[in-house]
Amino acid sequence: MQGKFILPAIFAILLFTCPVAASLTKISSGSPVFIGETNLDISSGLLDCHTIAWWPNGTPTAAPPVKNLTIAKIGQDNAQIFHYTISPDFFNGYTGPWYCQDKQPPRVVFEVLEPQIRIRVWDLDSDKDVTGTSVPVSSNISYRVDTNLNRALQVSNRPDINPLDSFFKVNLTDPRGRGISNVYSGSAGDASSQIIAFDSTPFITSSPYFWKNAAAWNRESRNANGEKIYPDGTYTFMITANLNHLQESYPVGAGKDLSGKTFSRAPVTFFRPTSTTSVTSGPLTGSPAVTSPAPATPVTEPVTPEQTATVTSKTTYSPVPIWVVLLSLVIAILALSGNKR
Repeated sequence: MQGKFILPAIFAILLFTCPVAASLTKISSGSPVFIGETNLDISSGLLDCHTIAWWPNGTPTAAPPVKNLTIAKIGQDNAQIFHYTISPDFFNGYTGPWYCQDKQPPRVVFEVLEPQIRIRVWDLDSDKDVTGTSVPVSSNISYRVDTNLNRALQVSNRPDINPLDSFFKVNLTDPRGRGISNVYSGSAGDASSQIIAFDSTPFITSSPYFWKNAAAWNRESRNANGEKIYPDGTYTFMITANLNHLQESYPVGAGKDLSGKTFSRAPVTFFRPTSTTSVTSGPLTGSPAVTSPAPATPVTEPVTPEQTATVTSKTTYSPVPIWVVLLSLVIAILALSGNKR
């Protein structure tokens, strides 16, 4: 009998635990929208307005608008205001605030923005962009994202936002083209080593944004067999942002134009510096110094006349004359004879 309650219970659990779908589609009045977004609910900004209009920046709204559009027609079904598309065909070239034209004073219905996004490889120690360069494996690097799409993840602009609504995706590939989903802080067998999930779905509410836990990525980590986990070579970060399917809204064949709008790439090459010991000796003739590898055995350099004056000579002794030796022997014999008496 109690089995009939199982399905309702499961449904209730899913209802309260699953994220709300399409929570980024509702727009607050006057908030930014991005060219290419689809299925937007712009009713809060539109209210009882029917025609929206655009003026160039700095132009008074008392002048005739450069472009306008009737969205809600009086006496007709205006369901589109709950499923509106910021079409590239219409809004390209007309970014900025769009005002309600048929109400005075004019008020902003929404602000149209062209999506912008850029990912870079960032050296945290020197605080500089190292994208496209070669850096030592020991460098403290992160990825950095600069974008205006972060405004779509602010509750003041999208009131129904859900914490799981991030539309940013970041991929990291190694020199062989394999994706990296986790990073290692050390080698296998090291008690302090950790496996940390790569920051692949960042919730970017402010710009710039830096990869969390980037400093933990140790590219000198080795596996249980002592092999390098991260081979030397070029690694590539790529970010995509498909807010409300804006990527699909652009005309076919315009994919190359989306770089910097809906996706961005950043490569970096890691290498292991090779250390060689060398000695630098200046030649005695005054010619340029020559750097040569350190010899395996010591090298004795010739002594110049100038150096001779500073060298300490070894002390030597002359041989004792023979008559001195014989006289000493006679004296010793006489002394011994006297003692015996």
